[in-house]
Amino acid sequence: MQPTNTLGSMIKNSADPKVQELRIQIDALNKKRREAFGKMKDVQRRLNYKMSELDALSRLSEMEKAQPKAMPDISKLKRQRQMLEFKVSTEAHSLPQEKLLIRRINEINSQIEEALKSVRKERKMLLVKKDIADLQTALNSIVAELAGFDRNLDDLYHSIRKILGVEKRRSNVQQQKQKPVVHRQQEINLEDIVVIKKKDGKKPQPDANSDNVG
Repeated sequence: MQPTNTLGSMIKNSADPKVQELRIQIDALNKKRREAFGKMKDVQRRLNYKMSELDALSRLSEMEKAQPKAMPDISKLKRQRQMLEFKVSTEAHSLPQEKLLIRRINEINSQIEEALKSVRKERKMLLVKKDIADLQTALNSIVAELAGFDRNLDDLYHSIRKILGVEKRRSNVQQQKQKPVVHRQQEINLEDIVVIKKKDGKKPQPDANSDNVG
């Protein structure tokens, strides 16, 4: 809560030591509040980034699910690669045979890398979700801290107003603002309606629902 210009001037110019002591507390509290507000903006910025990142990963995952591919056995591919590499390094081969083995090793490496992309993507999504949860917790904590600062500032300004004698005036103004406006409703009876119709030169019409008297 920030003081009005008039109250701010009264606090600044007051010679009451209690007012000045409260003013020092307010300045210190406002400094902490500004720091917390800065942290909140930083956390909010990071949270927005992570939310965008998760959205991009989710859309990519949905696209991949729309075109499903058979997931190869990564462990099996690694065993095949290890066996081929062992052959290349320990057995004698002709140049064409060696090139064929190396080509097969490269194909297996490509399959492993493609399979790992999906694994890394799922792992990345889990990490991003955890980051979002942690940032949201941090944001809620800062918001609660700011609310506490505002309550403390309200209490300090209330104490200053009480010392300066302006609290009662402030309360009266608030009561006037909050006082409900009551609108009086004008009551019109049947005789008034008849008079109005006679002034207009119109005769009152009988009720259509009434019984005709012969």
